[in-house]
Amino acid sequence: MNQIYSENIHLVHADLIQKNNNDDTIFLVGNVYFKYKKYHLFCDQAIYHKKNNRLHGYGNVQLKLEKNKIVSREIDIKNNFSHFKFSGEVSLFIKHIKLTADTINYDLRKKFLQAVNNVVFLFNKLKLNTNMLEYDFIKNQIFYKKNSIIHYESYIIHSKEGYFFPNKEKAELKNGIKLIGDNYTVYANFLEYFLKEKKINFDHYAVIVQNDKPDNFIFFKKSLFFIRKKTFLFEKNIRIHYNEKIIKGKYFFLDQKKKYGFIKNFLLEDFKKKYFLISGYGEFDFNNYSLILKENPKIVNVSKKDSFLINSNILKINLKKNSEYYLQAFSVKSFFLNESIQGKCNVLNYESSHDYIQFNGNPIFWFQNKQVTGESIYIYFLKKKEYFVKSIKIIKNAFYIEKINSKEFNQVQGDIISGFFDQENTLEKILIQGNIKSIIFLSENEMKEKRLINKSSCGMLSLYLDKEKKINNIFCVKESYSELIPLSKKTPNDFLFLSKFSWREKEKPEKNKNFFVYKTIEKYKKENSFEEEKIKQIIKNITQFL
Repeated sequence: MNQIYSENIHLVHADLIQKNNNDDTIFLVGNVYFKYKKYHLFCDQAIYHKKNNRLHGYGNVQLKLEKNKIVSREIDIKNNFSHFKFSGEVSLFIKHIKLTADTINYDLRKKFLQAVNNVVFLFNKLKLNTNMLEYDFIKNQIFYKKNSIIHYESYIIHSKEGYFFPNKEKAELKNGIKLIGDNYTVYANFLEYFLKEKKINFDHYAVIVQNDKPDNFIFFKKSLFFIRKKTFLFEKNIRIHYNEKIIKGKYFFLDQKKKYGFIKNFLLEDFKKKYFLISGYGEFDFNNYSLILKENPKIVNVSKKDSFLINSNILKINLKKNSEYYLQAFSVKSFFLNESIQGKCNVLNYESSHDYIQFNGNPIFWFQNKQVTGESIYIYFLKKKEYFVKSIKIIKNAFYIEKINSKEFNQVQGDIISGFFDQENTLEKILIQGNIKSIIFLSENEMKEKRLINKSSCGMLSLYLDKEKKINNIFCVKESYSELIPLSKKTPNDFLFLSKFSWREKEKPEKNKNFFVYKTIEKYKKENSFEEEKIKQIIKNITQFL
C-alpha cells in the first residue's frame, strides 16, 4: 500500500499514485483514502497539491467523523486543509439529521457549515426546503433564509428565515410566516416551534384564516398551539371573525378534540342582527353548538331606534340550523327595550324563529307609569321592526297597575292580560280575561271637580288609552259587576287597592347603572380600526414573500 505523509494530511491508500515532479502534484486513482486528524476521506480519484496543501477529490466522495458523514460527487479542500467544499448531490448525515444540497461549504476551524441551493434539511419528522442554510456546530444552531418551506406532520410552514436548535429540538421562524393546516392558515412574523413538546408559540401579532371561508379568521398578539393535544391558547388582543360576527377577548382556550373552549372578557358583535354580547367569561361547546356566558353577561343593542339591553347572571345560547338559535338568560337583573320598557325576571327564553320573548319566574315590567306582573310574560315584536313591541301578554296571576300619583293607582287583575302597542311603541289598548277585578279612578268631568272610583269584576275587560296614555274608555262584559264610589279623604283603603296590590317602583332597573357597558362598546369600536389595519399589514407582509 502506497503512503504519502505531509504536515496536515496522511494518505492511507490509493490503487494508483502518479507524481508530477515539476510542481509536486500527486494524482491518485482508485479507492483513495485520506486521514486528517479524526476525519476520514474517501473518493474514487483525487489531485493533491502538496505545495499549497490543497486537495480535489472526485467520485463517491465521503468525509467521515465517527458516525457522522458527508457524501458528494466532488470535494475541494483548501486554506491549509481548513475549508471543505462539497458539490454535486451533497448529503450530510449527523445523528437524526440529514441534509442535502447542491453545494456545502464547511469551515473546519470555525466548525461552521453552509449549504447552498436546493437545500433539504430532515430532522425526525421535520423537513425543511430552502436555498441557503448555515449550521454552527459550536452553538449547535442552524440558520436558514431565502423563502423556506417546512413540512412537519400535517403542517406546511413558509417563512423568509429561521433558526433551528437540534439539541433543544426547537425552531424559531421569522418574517413572512405562513403556516398551512388542514382547515386553516396562520399568517405571522414570528413563531417558536418546540418539536419534542409538539407545541407552537406565537409571541407577536398573527392571523389564523379558515381555508374554505377566508372571511372567518382569528387575530391575536400571543398564542400557544399544543399539536398533540390539539389545544390552542390565545392571549392578548384576541379578535375572532366568524360568519358576520366579531368576538373579542383577553384569554381564549380551545380544545379541538373535545370541541370545547372558554374565553375571558368576552365581547361579541353581530353585524347582521346588530347587537352585542358582553360578559366576563364564556364557554363554547361545539358538540351541541352552545355558548354559556357568566360573570354579568349582557345582550346590548345601541341603535337609536331599536335599542335593548339584557343584564343577567347566566346566559345560554344554542345554535340551530339555518343560523337560528335558542337563548336562555337566568336571574335577569334588568331588561330594557327602546327606552320605554324595563323589567326583570328569573328566566328569559327566546328562539330566533319566534316573534316573542318569554319571561318566567316572578317577571315584572314597567313602561312609562305602568307596571305588570304575572307567572309568565310574553313580549311580541313587529316582524319588520324586530325590537319594536307589538303586544305584551301576562299569563296567570296577571296584574296591571297604572300610577296616577303617589296615592292613586289604576289596578286590574285577571287570568290573562294582553296589551297592544301602536307604531310609536306606546301602549294603546289592554284586554283582560278571566276572574277580573279592577279599580279605575275616573273624573266626572273635564274640570275634575269630583273624582270617582270604578270598582268592578267581570269575565272580560277592555281598556283604551288616549294620546296622553290615560284610560279614556272601559268595556266590561260577561258576568260584569260594577260600582262607582265617590273619592274623598275619608275613602277607606279597601276601596283604593286590590288585595294583591304591590307597587314596586323601587325595584325598577336604572339604565345609568349600565353606563359602563356603552363605554366598553365605544372602546371596542376605537380598537377596531387599529386591529383591522394590523391584520391587513400582517397579510400584506406575508404575501409579498410568497
